[in-house]
Amino acid sequence: MKRTGLYYLNNTGHRWVIFDETGRREQRTFETKSGAKVVRRVNFYEAFGNFATANISYKGKQINVFPDTLLDD
Repeated sequence: MKRTGLYYLNNTGHRWVIFDETGRREQRTFETKSGAKVVRRVNFYEAFGNFATANISYKGKQINVFPDTLLDD
């Protein structure tokens, strides 16, 4: 059985994860400052006021970024 859809990670609902139709975490494309495209799977999303940040692994670290953030090279 594959997991698909949105799942909350805590009782307050400010962290969640989205699984796609293949049963893996959602994949997003980010852009670096030099213009290169970087594809990463989102570990989880976290509410940040009226916005949401995505927790991704980049260069060996887990970072929280907004979806339109330009990543360092």
